[in-house]
Amino acid sequence: MLSPSLEKYLIEVHMSIQNGEEVTCSEIAKKLNVTTTKTIQGIQRLHYQKYLHYTTYQPIEMTERGEQLAKYIISKYMLIDRFLDMLQLEDMQADRDAMAQLFSDDMLEHIEQFVLFVEQYPEIINRYQLYLNNRQSSRILATKPDEDR
Repeated sequence: MLSPSLEKYLIEVHMSIQNGEEVTCSEIAKKLNVTTTKTIQGIQRLHYQKYLHYTTYQPIEMTERGEQLAKYIISKYMLIDRFLDMLQLEDMQADRDAMAQLFSDDMLEHIEQFVLFVEQYPEIINRYQLYLNNRQSSRILATKPDEDR
């Protein structure tokens, strides 16, 4: 499992290659708004883990393994976005990022099946919306003190 910062480097390299750009550490650093030194360190770690091919003063290339992982990470974020949309939650960037890091592959597969099921039966979303609009006082989650919200 990669750290969130290494995931960002990997995704940025992937997206840049997909856009037909020549990928260098300085370009990645500019796009991610981080120092070139920090970017080089991250790219080197990805190289040592065999996700990228990196040689000083040469364009960065992705390995097949890196390409596969980048696609998985992107799809993981897309899945979580779709799930949060179903729950009608907006502006949840920080929560989405935390979920992407914390959820196991097994949990993500179950969420994927739930999302696909709900998309197959859109009336579930309609009923959920009605439930939210007519919300009763029943709860599972205890109320948090106002000072801690």
